[in-house]
Amino acid sequence: MTSPARPRPTSAHRSPWPGPRPVPDPGLFGPGSVSWRLHGDPVLVMGGLRALMLQSMHPDVVLGFVQNSGYQQDWWGRLNRTAEYVGLTTFGTRAEIDAVARRVRYAHATFRFTDADDGRERRLDEPELLLWVHCALVDSIVHVARRSGLELTGRDADTYLAEQVRFAELVGLDPTTVPDSEAALADYMQDMAPVLRLDAAGKEAISSLLAPPLRPVVELATPARLGWSTLAGITFATLPPAVLALFPAAFRAGPSAVPPQAVSAALRTIRLTGQGVRAVVPALRRSPMENAARRRLGIA
Repeated sequence: MTSPARPRPTSAHRSPWPGPRPVPDPGLFGPGSVSWRLHGDPVLVMGGLRALMLQSMHPDVVLGFVQNSGYQQDWWGRLNRTAEYVGLTTFGTRAEIDAVARRVRYAHATFRFTDADDGRERRLDEPELLLWVHCALVDSIVHVARRSGLELTGRDADTYLAEQVRFAELVGLDPTTVPDSEAALADYMQDMAPVLRLDAAGKEAISSLLAPPLRPVVELATPARLGWSTLAGITFATLPPAVLALFPAAFRAGPSAVPPQAVSAALRTIRLTGQGVRAVVPALRRSPMENAARRRLGIA
């Protein structure tokens, strides 16, 4: 006598994965990376702001920026887009990262600017310009992280810079040209010192970072101006001494005249305040992008 056939499982009882369960996509770095630790910290905001200031000291980079970005009309938008790009390339999936990297490479390849010295047309994706933008960013993040009290050993910093070579490749840089250690980065920054200067475009860009345009209702009804000026002034004071020396006395008499110990103490206070706010408000504990990445990977 044959046994009755078992009923076929309904879709509600059927396994959602008929084959091997797919491995979650860790993205470019993964949760055990130094990049996750640094880019998820509140101090990243000031590291990014320092990077924009430092990038503006390269006369060709800032000229390409000014002639293409329209930052006077969309200053906050550019800052937000930069933060979103760093967040997505840190915590996104490889498919998301590859898609946004293609858009950035396309934009860099199509944007043109006029050289101030000889009037020739140049492209924003020239390797030497992309390399300066990259190195100014990673140098700023490491510098501000350390001075704000984030524990970062020499080995951690070397690991971070090696990880960020992958970040540099996204914009089209040859990985063999990108500094992958603190020693290599220090050599590069020293080699670049004679190139840096404070042109009119750079001065205007940094002035806008120190005192960005605010809507009248925001400026008059909130302490946003005072808060941002304090944050930006402290960040300005973290620029390398040789860079600060290029500014006129009116700039150097302000935040850069504060003793280095006081600047470091202010950075630590800002970071601790950010951590405290995140501890009290669970929704702010991590960025939405990091939360999405953790859910994707099944980690707390």
